[in-house]
Amino acid sequence: MSIADRDSRGASRPAGLGAGLLGLFLLLALATAWAVSGVVFERGLAARQQTAHQRLALYAASLSGELARYESIPALLATNQRVLKVLRQPRNYSAIQALNEYFEQAAARTGALDIYLMNAEGLTVAASNWQSDHTFIGRNFAFRPYFRTAMQGRAGRYFALGTTSGVRGYYFSYPVMELGHPAGVVVLKMAVERIESAWRKSRDRVLVVDPDDIVFIASEPGWLYHSLGPLTPAVRARLVASARYPGVDFRPLPLRRLASEDGFERVRMQTREGPREYLLDGLEMPSSGWRVLFLQPTREVRREALVAGGMVVAAFLLLSLVVVLWLQGRARRAERIRCDREAREALEKAHAELEQRVALRTADLQREVEDRRRAEEALRTAQDELVQAAKLAVLGQLSASINHELNQPLSAIRSYADNARLLLERGAHAQVAANLVEIRELVDRMARISSQLKLFARRSDERLSRVGLQQALEVSLGLLQADIRGAGVRVETDPAIADVWVQADATRLEQVLVNLIGNALHALENEPAPCIRIELQRHADRRRVDLRVVDNGPGIPEAYLEQIFDPFFTTRKSGLGLGLAISQQIADNMGGRITAANAPQGGAVFVLTLELSGSE
Repeated sequence: MSIADRDSRGASRPAGLGAGLLGLFLLLALATAWAVSGVVFERGLAARQQTAHQRLALYAASLSGELARYESIPALLATNQRVLKVLRQPRNYSAIQALNEYFEQAAARTGALDIYLMNAEGLTVAASNWQSDHTFIGRNFAFRPYFRTAMQGRAGRYFALGTTSGVRGYYFSYPVMELGHPAGVVVLKMAVERIESAWRKSRDRVLVVDPDDIVFIASEPGWLYHSLGPLTPAVRARLVASARYPGVDFRPLPLRRLASEDGFERVRMQTREGPREYLLDGLEMPSSGWRVLFLQPTREVRREALVAGGMVVAAFLLLSLVVVLWLQGRARRAERIRCDREAREALEKAHAELEQRVALRTADLQREVEDRRRAEEALRTAQDELVQAAKLAVLGQLSASINHELNQPLSAIRSYADNARLLLERGAHAQVAANLVEIRELVDRMARISSQLKLFARRSDERLSRVGLQQALEVSLGLLQADIRGAGVRVETDPAIADVWVQADATRLEQVLVNLIGNALHALENEPAPCIRIELQRHADRRRVDLRVVDNGPGIPEAYLEQIFDPFFTTRKSGLGLGLAISQQIADNMGGRITAANAPQGGAVFVLTLELSGSE
């Protein structure tokens, strides 16, 4: 055998061995790449699930916040005297026109689509769109569930397409109470297009479905009015009968469920770009009966899994090449080891950077959720503090008079104490004892003033109980005693008040009385013989009573009677104009009401109507 043959045979053996090892490594690389891709895909899905749930919570919170902006407006409008006047005087066209313009201004300021008033039969008698060709005035919406709910004395919510305008909207309704019974309904319609436009800017796939799984809010316009699945004939018949989506042909979304994993679903959806795979997560909104759905694309997860698998294949091929090259010569081993080390370092660095980005994004989302939670708590606290702030504002207005009331007995106490010391040195013990008696009476007087302030400034527990009308009136008159005496006002109180007990919150009843009597005091400035009469009048049904605060001042201008209970309306140079508005709200919460008028003999009359206590 020649040297050439040995060299040829020796060269063929490493080549054949290298080809066999390369094939074996290729099979191992494919198997490992498949396993690694599956692990990376599962981990990626888990990370996307967490991100999807956090994003879904944010979208649900933003939707709830948007609804909360409008929820309390119908309740506030329902207490407006213009509304009650139109319901009481349905043929008073000047009052109806004034209410139309008031609703139009309120809709413009709040961003509402429409605000309107329906009477007890469901007929629309006033609306913000009174100038529109498609005005609601004269149309009957008694078939709407939000009207029936409000006529039962509860706040209503409803989503539907407008039968008149054809525009989507969410409806808030609230009953207009007249002597404890619904006399009509105030309705506000909120637009949903603004919510959708904000969602579309984020490029996320979000949709909201009603209890029948009909999509009525979506980041993709083509998904609107589709159902998540086929509708039964009974459901279709109910939707047609309710006129919730007039003229809509409900078709299922092009959605196919692939798998369900840990509360999430993988689905395939037909989009404008073609079929796409998503993670589907849902969150219930119990207050409205809706369900918010969030679709998280899985395309990036699959790309990451393919990249990981490709990197595994590349690593195996690299390793196989290293082994083959090592068989061919030891000279290139160092280079192969260096290349392998660099590849591992690059892979670890990429993995670390990916984990860091995911952690940072998760922390940002958690901070955003916490900020929204704190904002909601601050809003609730501000609402509770508004009544307390108004009460403390009254105490601030009385501070000068109260200071004068306290300074007088303090000066007298000091004089009596100095005299007692001199009399004690002279041995005039009887006169010293008389001075001490005077000092005690002055201290008792200051204690009574301090007790009245403490009672008025205390926080209310907002629970209704049996309250003596005479006791509440005495606390209120005690707080205003200095102003009454300083202005020379004569206060006449009906003796029958002493035997009357009402169902109320004692703290807030005192606040209402201070506001009503304080307003009468301001009206009597510069009057020659100022007088305030506090009268009692029982209702024929023996269940309610009127407390009338009557003054002999100039009265209320007719132009102001319609606005006197509106928030921030005031004719005084100082003050926020919230006293009567808050008093009206307090009376409404206690099951009563406040009205204002001019007395025939002159002066203003404020009437506080309350329910008598059942145990009187």
